[in-house]
Amino acid sequence: MFVQPLRILALAILVTTTGLTFAQDTPALTQEHSRTFTANKRYLIFPRADGLVGTDQIAVEVNGEPFLYVFDSPIAKTDPDFWTYLDLSLIQGKGITVRMRGPNEAGIELVKLSDTIPGRYPLYHEPGRPQVHFSPLRGWLNDPSGMIYFDGLWHLSYANTRFANRMAGPNNAWGHATSRDLLHWEEAPMLLNPVRGQYSFWTGGAAVDIENTTGLGHPDKAALVFSANNGSDAPNEFTQCVFPSIDGGMSVIFNPEMMFKPLPADVERRGGGTRDPMILWYAPEKKWVLIVYNKPKDGKDGFYFYESRDLKSWQETSVLEGMFECPNLFELPVDGNPARKRWVIWGSDTSYYVGVFDGKTFVPEGRKHRMHLGGFSASQIFANAPGGRIVQIGWGHLPESDFQSEFTQMASFPLELSLKTTPQGLRLSAGFISELATLRNGGSAKKDIVINPGKPLILPNVPDVMELDIEFDPGTAAQVTITANQLNLKWKAATNDLEFNSSTVSVVPTDGRVRLHVLLDVPSLEVVSNGGEYYTFEPRNFKKLDGKSPLKIAVEGGAVTLHRLNVYPLKSIQPPAIQE
Repeated sequence: MFVQPLRILALAILVTTTGLTFAQDTPALTQEHSRTFTANKRYLIFPRADGLVGTDQIAVEVNGEPFLYVFDSPIAKTDPDFWTYLDLSLIQGKGITVRMRGPNEAGIELVKLSDTIPGRYPLYHEPGRPQVHFSPLRGWLNDPSGMIYFDGLWHLSYANTRFANRMAGPNNAWGHATSRDLLHWEEAPMLLNPVRGQYSFWTGGAAVDIENTTGLGHPDKAALVFSANNGSDAPNEFTQCVFPSIDGGMSVIFNPEMMFKPLPADVERRGGGTRDPMILWYAPEKKWVLIVYNKPKDGKDGFYFYESRDLKSWQETSVLEGMFECPNLFELPVDGNPARKRWVIWGSDTSYYVGVFDGKTFVPEGRKHRMHLGGFSASQIFANAPGGRIVQIGWGHLPESDFQSEFTQMASFPLELSLKTTPQGLRLSAGFISELATLRNGGSAKKDIVINPGKPLILPNVPDVMELDIEFDPGTAAQVTITANQLNLKWKAATNDLEFNSSTVSVVPTDGRVRLHVLLDVPSLEVVSNGGEYYTFEPRNFKKLDGKSPLKIAVEGGAVTLHRLNVYPLKSIQPPAIQE
């Protein structure tokens, strides 16, 4: 987004040739096609064909400067299956040049300016579209990035390939959405765009520039800083970058002095893909901390810690081995007691340590733990969340084969984390954010019901998208099964295991009771067990949903007392279905 003059200057420094040169590694290409536009509508829309990837290349320049260059795109040269887009909100009035090269380059004649995004389905109501979770309007989503709360807005960026439906490092952008309530999200222009051969931006973090290190903040509005990895297919691959923002996180400034930092500095200690820089302000020493994932050749996965006073030069302070990708570091009160706090360090594979951090070194207290299971990874927390909340969102994995059209993959439902004392020691606890209750649309309740073998409890016609709050005393039962359309939870007394889809979760009765909090969306199933002891994400076969189905609770081997069953239909967070 060429909004700030400093960014334009920086791009002129970074790009050593005028304009963009197409790659020559695609066979049988005809002469490239180009068109020019003036940004006087909200979107520039592109004709897409169904499919995960293609072989078409797309380059976009704004006022002669590189703006975006992606490849492996399945472009439609006639009769698009759907349309993808670039949001031009921040570059209104500027000149745009679009060039295409590839077997479907004639599709450039269909590229056009528009204030709407047409499609065969209403936006956000396509087959498989989540109705109570964030998902990208177009293209692929994976690692959440740059998550921060500022001036009343929650900012969620995410790895996004807008012009294909598969994770592709060299094409990786930061999609960007904002929300005022953590539920309803509005897509914004991409925060970081990929330009093949120059840069592509992978996972990173965000922080408020409290002490105005950048010199760009004002008394009435602080600057923000975003950290990102410059990924593959670039001259400075797998180096770390920091980007200031002076408009509340809607766009960033490219400052070459803060970009392309090779960390670790010693090339012999760098692995083939150092990445995922997480930035935070360490107030006790008034300095910046950057944590980077690295795996040296013949070495171990680990998080590498750096410190800086100016966001330009970074000094290594320590290494924590045994941690994998997407570092998160945050402090929590123990049992809600602000006088007793501990730090938690978290990796992409959802493993974490509880320990102490002195601004240089993280020292674990005890062994590594894991509480998130299933198809959930690469999570982040929102920096600067009000009230000290630790709110987490991860990548919810969906089967690629089911999503080859408008969008693919989704964000998990936001979770609030806390740190609790348990008989096994300090452990994280996770629960759906309390804002979920505002989506409830009526509901039904059952309590203190005895369910006997052969006489299941049946509730007819429960919706596909709903929240279940369940608490039961298993008594002497050998098994409790909870089923609905594309829902099959099975708790077994012999092992204290809860089985569903591909997951098995240990759910030992607490005070003689099993507690399950279940969130069902069109393509997903999430379960929080025993008040936050474990959280599990699993995909759901949306193709077999039919709108209404019975909910059935059956028991085997003995009677069960159902102390609580709350069934809440949920209102959609998506805009009304309007066919463009």
